Amino acid sequence: MTTISNHKKHMLQSGQVLNDRWEILEHIATGGKGEVYRARQPKLKREVAVKVVSQELIDAYEGDQEEIAAEMERFRREVLAMAATRHPNVLQVYDYEQAPIECDGREQIIDYIVMEYIPGDTLSATIPAQGLAGDEDQLRVWISKYFLPVLDGVEHMHGQGIVHRDLKPSNVLLDGEVPKLSDFGLVGGGQWKQVTRSHHVIGTLAYMAPEQYMDLAEAGFRADIYSLGKMLYKAAVGTFDKDTMKPLQAAALPRAYTTFLKALDRVIRKATAQESEERYASVGDLRLALNSLPGMAPIPGPWRRRLALSLSLAAVLAAVLVWGVWYHFEGMQPETAPPASPAAQTAQAPLTGPPAEQIKGHDEASLRLIPTGQAQDGAKVPAFYLGVTQVTNHQFVEFLNAANGSPKVAQGVVKRGDKPWLYLGEVRKGLEPIVYDQGRFRIKDPALAAHPVVKVTAFGAAAYAAHYGRRLPTPAELSLAAAGSAGGAPDHGSSVPVTGDAQMESMHAGMQGEPQANAPSVQGSKEPAYYPVTHYPPNKLGIRGLDSPMGSWAREADGRIVVVEKGDKVQAREAWQGLDWVGFRTALSLKN
Repeated sequence: MTTISNHKKHMLQSGQVLNDRWEILEHIATGGKGEVYRARQPKLKREVAVKVVSQELIDAYEGDQEEIAAEMERFRREVLAMAATRHPNVLQVYDYEQAPIECDGREQIIDYIVMEYIPGDTLSATIPAQGLAGDEDQLRVWISKYFLPVLDGVEHMHGQGIVHRDLKPSNVLLDGEVPKLSDFGLVGGGQWKQVTRSHHVIGTLAYMAPEQYMDLAEAGFRADIYSLGKMLYKAAVGTFDKDTMKPLQAAALPRAYTTFLKALDRVIRKATAQESEERYASVGDLRLALNSLPGMAPIPGPWRRRLALSLSLAAVLAAVLVWGVWYHFEGMQPETAPPASPAAQTAQAPLTGPPAEQIKGHDEASLRLIPTGQAQDGAKVPAFYLGVTQVTNHQFVEFLNAANGSPKVAQGVVKRGDKPWLYLGEVRKGLEPIVYDQGRFRIKDPALAAHPVVKVTAFGAAAYAAHYGRRLPTPAELSLAAAGSAGGAPDHGSSVPVTGDAQMESMHAGMQGEPQANAPSVQGSKEPAYYPVTHYPPNKLGIRGLDSPMGSWAREADGRIVVVEKGDKVQAREAWQGLDWVGFRTALSLKN
């Protein structure tokens, strides 16, 4: 049994091990319902999230055993709901256990959930404060890229007889660019009895269906439809205020002046109708309505996807086999021997047919195809893949811990041999993303996990790229990507950065009852603002942040190392330098 002091009002402390399996690394967040910790499973060398019911919540009930039992039942339901909904757009649960602890001198048994750990943004970070209605193309992209996958996850839940009852952007985590439903603390369904007293109002008012406000037990599948409609409305109008929140009401776009917005307005009105029977009958019906919007590319529903999968399975397997052979024998750079200098890498993507518009690396980074075109100086640039965002602190920490012949740390400098890779310490006043602790690198502040890694050298950037079979881009490639189209004018994306209600919400920080903190950012004459990599919207080629103040390491054709700003401003730098305004993204050549 573990003995802890609860002077910080955290039930668990760093270094504590639950049931000889889960080592607590740090506290992430405390909400009105529970506490979440980052933990590690030493045997599998993977990081997880551990969630427990908060002691403050139990104490707040002052011995009311009925209320305490209700909270524990909700906690149990959260586990069962997550376990029953194994889906790529639903957060995965690994275990549900009990463990003895001693807290403030008293022995107690705690229940805890172990689930996948996803640091970084929530869906809120993809919605700008002014909303997306002013850019119909971006709104269509948002619906296709983020909202339709959310519908897939909700539809799968409904198929298991489960109602979420707390759907909102902050309860959708982003695993890279893959949305995952989280926070199942209010789930209901026909298989469970009511555990909330009728006079209790539980949920988030801005997204809550009227019938849920009146009685949680009355919140069925169409209550989730209402919440989804309010999420769609939120994406269009942006930050809610007293005029736009529309609690418990049907929502309507304030300025639906185009064919597309008028059609979208009809969808939102129907999804958020005050009477549940007037809403869409199912998630599938809502998806069909969205796919029918003017200018929307048809996105197949689950049955059509299954049919397409069945018809093309042999072709897919063949392509995977070809790719796997190439990757094993040619595409990977040896991890045991990172480049002595950031010289040219030969990583290439296999080309067995038309190249995919987007691929994903082993570090979960998304790379977009940049077609052949001309850079700003007129030079022809062959087609290649480029990272959608700069490499994050989380991704770089994963690389440092996975690299063979682990790098050494001396006087705050991470080195491999005599080559510095990263300079540890604060990157802005009071902001220290990465630390070295007990032989491992870790994220000190989870709110900075999805921010770009800075104070990284060109040596470190090139080693990272080589580890994953990629390379640093050339200045000409970054220039072409910044142009947005072959030979086009610079197109860095919207000049207004994405902020959302909470610019950077760490994993599970949006639990019931917890106010959200804004993203750490510093603006000044010397230090550029420090935002998550998804802060800026993608340009026409799908690349984010090319207009941000952050520079990127790049390699000229002759091997010279430079820093590129704003996509096309080039300045010479030394490979050993670690600058607090320079990060990097990776590239991959197309194999001819």
